[in-house]
Amino acid sequence: MVICQTMNRLILIFLLGAMFFCRAGAEPIRISNLAKAYNAFEASDLLEVKTGTVSINDLLQSSNKYQFVTTENRLIKPKVHEVGYWLRFQITNETDRELFLQFIYAGTEFIEVFETVENRVLGVHKLGTLQPETVEPFRKSILFCPIQARNGQTHTVYVYMRGINTTALPIYVLSTARLLQSQHHSDLFYGIYYGIILIIIVYSLIMYARLQEASNLRYAIWVFFIGLQMALFRGHTSEFLWPSNPSIERYATALASVTGVLHILFTLTFLQLRSLASRYYKIGIGILVLYLVSFVINSLNVSLNHSLGEQFDIVPVIVLMEGVFSVIAGIVVLRKGFRPALFYIVGNVFFYVGIFVFLLYSFGQLAYGFWTYESIHLGVGIEIIFFALALTYSVNLLKKRRQEAEQEKIRLLVENKRLVSEQNIILEQKVQQRTEELQVAKQRSEELLLNILPAEVVDELKQTGRSKPRRFDRVTVLFTDIVNFTSMGERLSPEELVSEIDYYYRSFDAILSQYRIEKIKTIGDAYLCAGGLPVVYPENPVEVVRAALEMRAFLLQNQHERQARGQQHFEFRIGVHTGPVVAGIVGDRKFAYDIWGDTVNTAARMEQYGEAGKVNISETTFRLVKEQIRCSYRGKIAVKNKGALDMYYAEELVAVEIPGAVEEAD
Repeated sequence: MVICQTMNRLILIFLLGAMFFCRAGAEPIRISNLAKAYNAFEASDLLEVKTGTVSINDLLQSSNKYQFVTTENRLIKPKVHEVGYWLRFQITNETDRELFLQFIYAGTEFIEVFETVENRVLGVHKLGTLQPETVEPFRKSILFCPIQARNGQTHTVYVYMRGINTTALPIYVLSTARLLQSQHHSDLFYGIYYGIILIIIVYSLIMYARLQEASNLRYAIWVFFIGLQMALFRGHTSEFLWPSNPSIERYATALASVTGVLHILFTLTFLQLRSLASRYYKIGIGILVLYLVSFVINSLNVSLNHSLGEQFDIVPVIVLMEGVFSVIAGIVVLRKGFRPALFYIVGNVFFYVGIFVFLLYSFGQLAYGFWTYESIHLGVGIEIIFFALALTYSVNLLKKRRQEAEQEKIRLLVENKRLVSEQNIILEQKVQQRTEELQVAKQRSEELLLNILPAEVVDELKQTGRSKPRRFDRVTVLFTDIVNFTSMGERLSPEELVSEIDYYYRSFDAILSQYRIEKIKTIGDAYLCAGGLPVVYPENPVEVVRAALEMRAFLLQNQHERQARGQQHFEFRIGVHTGPVVAGIVGDRKFAYDIWGDTVNTAARMEQYGEAGKVNISETTFRLVKEQIRCSYRGKIAVKNKGALDMYYAEELVAVEIPGAVEEAD
């Protein structure tokens, strides 16, 4: 409806001088074949009146006062809201079956159907896009109403229309079966049509999320609005989106301006006009500004009940300008080597051909049929598909360029490596003695690096010069620190304090060396380690809890020995939790392998809410080790910023072999 509205004037240029065919007079419609659809519009008489001046009672009581003429398409004045039309025809139903009067949707705002016999009104039906939703028990997008005539009865039908947006008004009399068949085909077509639009929108948004290309996002938004415009064109918007506010339909021309703005934005981005054709980029910006002006004018005109008149509607001229601009700009960019522009050009051609065919049909130059009536939808659908192909082609080109860039980068790296290698050979010949010294220093630095970072991270640093952070989905984190460290530290000299901490943490290091557990760092009196990284292995929860139990055993034994000697000892809390973490190194100096994530925080909470000499584990870890390690349930413990958490004490190891564990030396 919107495209038809905006292009009505333009088509007059092509239809100037066309010949219209008229009939000698209206004949009664005799219904005998229920498999046939009878064209009531061709058999009707037409009366043009000023809106609201003639009622059905006026026509019935003073029929001779009003001069009906035979129906001719050229007598209809589209978009003139001050004019209404009365259609009159007779129906003789020679069957005993119910008949229906079907109006092929043409964007008419108000339709009133009066079925009469002997100047008496038998039934009244109100249809149209601006009718309230509760007037008829039928779907608003399917304009039909029942006819009471049957068994040879002849009834006269008066149809009053106003707010007409086209000169083609197919009206058919048909049976229930024929009506249901027609609507089934229509529902199937539009279901597939809107389904394709939805799929393309989702696909475009996914591509935008992956590639961050603005053209994909603008295309998705444009497809949404053009789909909305097509739905408005067939009355599906007033039926499903705003049935209680049908007057919104009058802003259809304003919606056309919005769709035009989105189309221009997509064109500017996709065709890369700013870089490939800057002159056309400026022209496109000018057309965009005109669309915005038309949006304001049309919105104001509708708000003022069309008091500005149709002469202020500049959308048809802008649409024509945009069509010429889009095709020419596409050709210019195509000639500069941007091949996806070919799909863009073809899509635009199909779109405007669809408009032209529909307008020929609207002005009565082409007969009603699927291809003529749905020509705009088909044109828009083909345009959407070709634009999608253009975007896909563009994405493939982008991927190809990135691959070529990567290959060039690799080639340069290889070439650089070759040059460096040659230079090294020359330098080796000159400074062989220093090379040996450098080799010794290099080996020492590597050994030192292996003592600081995991071997896998060191290898990555050697190969790429940096280590990318990685996410590990299941890592078991162990957190331990000294109970009452501050008060106990006050009783020791700094040297004694450091010596004591060193003693305990060296013992922890020795325990971890028996497993595939990675020591992360020490923070003051806290000791942090984790299993399951950087090498992933599923048994890490059991290994870490097993190591924690060994730490506890060492601490208890050390406590007994020191108490026997009357020496001071440290007590430790141990907490364990399993979950996802991110691990890696950050910064350019003083590398340190570290882990981040809520799992680390939760492990710290397990330690904080545990007891000295106990291994406190979370419910997640418990579920993973309960078959190998006996645990005791503590209940739900209130934890700061985390609510109540289930906690368990790991008690002792059940006899089980841990695959892959490093055996102690004999």
